[in-house]
Amino acid sequence: MRVGIVGLPNVGKSSLLNLLTSASARVDCYPFTTIEKNVGVVTVPDQRLDTIGRLLKPEKLTPAHVYFVDIAGLVKGASKGEGLGNRFLAHIREVHLMLHLVRNFTSPDIPHVFDTVNPDRDTEIVETELAVADLDVVQKRLGKLRKEPRTPENRILLQLLEKLAQVLERGFTRPELTHEERLSVKSLGLFILKPVIYAVNCSDTEPVDKTRFPRVASRTNLMFSAVLEQGMNDFSEDEKKELRSSLGLASEGPAGVVSKCFEELALIRFYTIKGDESRAWAAPAGTTALEAAEMIHSDIARGFIKTEVLKYQHLAAAGDFQLARDAGKVKIQGKKYLVQDGDVLLIRFKT
Repeated sequence: MRVGIVGLPNVGKSSLLNLLTSASARVDCYPFTTIEKNVGVVTVPDQRLDTIGRLLKPEKLTPAHVYFVDIAGLVKGASKGEGLGNRFLAHIREVHLMLHLVRNFTSPDIPHVFDTVNPDRDTEIVETELAVADLDVVQKRLGKLRKEPRTPENRILLQLLEKLAQVLERGFTRPELTHEERLSVKSLGLFILKPVIYAVNCSDTEPVDKTRFPRVASRTNLMFSAVLEQGMNDFSEDEKKELRSSLGLASEGPAGVVSKCFEELALIRFYTIKGDESRAWAAPAGTTALEAAEMIHSDIARGFIKTEVLKYQHLAAAGDFQLARDAGKVKIQGKKYLVQDGDVLLIRFKT
């Protein structure tokens, strides 16, 4: 899963990425050779996987992970090609969730692109550019669709696109669409259909005053201070929580972003324990056994026969997969089985 950190320039996107990728002992950061973005791989803390490791003692224990993409700062007019323009927007279209980072701090060393700090204004600028870019995509698709045969499917799609165009003309407002409607326009990669988490990068000395940005505050998932976090490397966890709370910041700090992303994306975790590796996998809720097999390896999906499913709690109680099977806790499922959070899968396939 890819989370794109978006926002105006100089709001702290790279600092947040660095904080996220240093929040776990098992993490790697992969800088791309381009100047537009960096990618950090953040592992997800998982007590269930730790228990599996303790019970089965595999040679390798691999946690689930989320890719965080630090996307170059958007500027006013990006939808018309200003700044990095289309390259910036293309990077956002690749992600599954947008982490919209807003600035709420002053610094003589880090100039604000508009000279003044105003989180509500900045958020509106970013969202306006995203809405304008989406509207352009929808209108271009409409133009092509109107020249195509009026099949029943095309008539339905035409009505949907016209509905989306009307919504986007009013700004970055989320439309109410059915699951089937979302699927029909999924290929367009519209920003307006991506889930969003809002985070505010605040001062390390002044308490948060939410009255200064009521619009952003009403939908903010996390308030933190990158400068504060960078200066607390030698503090204990209790000291960090106390200092954050004294400034009105989230007590868990930037680490809370990972759990927010899982929650917003409705991700589950399933586990594989075959061979010398036990591994956790992050997947969207509603993932089928065949889709889970594809995540593991395309050859496994092609040769899929069946999967043996064991609930994590039954594995933990038995202490071993075979003992749980002997106790009748392992169930046989087919390709269309919907994988549940905590499932341990042993997929049988032909080569």
